[in-house]
Amino acid sequence: MGVSIYRFDGANTMAATIKRTTEYNLRSMEIFYLPIRNNQLGVTHSYLTQLRINDPLMGVLIDEVFMPVAERTVISEKITTWLLDNLFSDIQKFRTRNVQAEWFGVYIPIRILKKQNFIEDLKTRVLNNNIKLSDICICLNNKVLYEDHNSIMEILNKAKAEGIKSMILDYGDDFCPITRITSIKTDYVHLSQSVTSSINSTKEEKRNAAYALYQFLKTLNIEAITSSVKDDATAGNLPESCVLCTGKLAGNYRKPRSVR
Repeated sequence: MGVSIYRFDGANTMAATIKRTTEYNLRSMEIFYLPIRNNQLGVTHSYLTQLRINDPLMGVLIDEVFMPVAERTVISEKITTWLLDNLFSDIQKFRTRNVQAEWFGVYIPIRILKKQNFIEDLKTRVLNNNIKLSDICICLNNKVLYEDHNSIMEILNKAKAEGIKSMILDYGDDFCPITRITSIKTDYVHLSQSVTSSINSTKEEKRNAAYALYQFLKTLNIEAITSSVKDDATAGNLPESCVLCTGKLAGNYRKPRSVR
């Protein structure tokens, strides 16, 4: 079954999709893991999660398609609860198998991040599952850069104090307010595919703009993860300050049993 890129018309469609998958007794949601590679060491550094819904009518739907709609409703809270519960269970199994990944990135909707006592509740759930707080990296939509910086920074500082890392996804795309990250300063950013395209562009101005972005992040002590790196040649074009990447070179999405 292929991955379907389907555009939802609204939250009601989202709710109907989840209900339908349950009624068909299908395993309605699954977590896949995307490897993050350390190019200097040639090993997997960490993993990013991707949530997929198996729908009997529309096929396989990925979180970047359905979550923007789900986030408008309480459905996002139910999905996030399921995701965290199953992630924690997977991490327990990974550690038993001696998987050496430093952390596992999990997408958290902004509305849930901003809920009162979210970090405290997350800490309790992590420890109750006998895993480490440092196993977790909170991944945020780049729209978080439009939020009130003081409140977001306060939340992420609480997370960092507990050993929980943070990341902004799809950073550097055409609509991303790049400079606003100076007020939030996550630990990582997962760069937009457009940055990788600029790095490999034949146009010098595009390459220079991309390299300037890496340098900007370096001055903020934010580690960049380059996306869509397909081979060693592409990795060779990256600045020395960037050693982490996703893409064909790092490996495709894996089911939990294939995480090594």
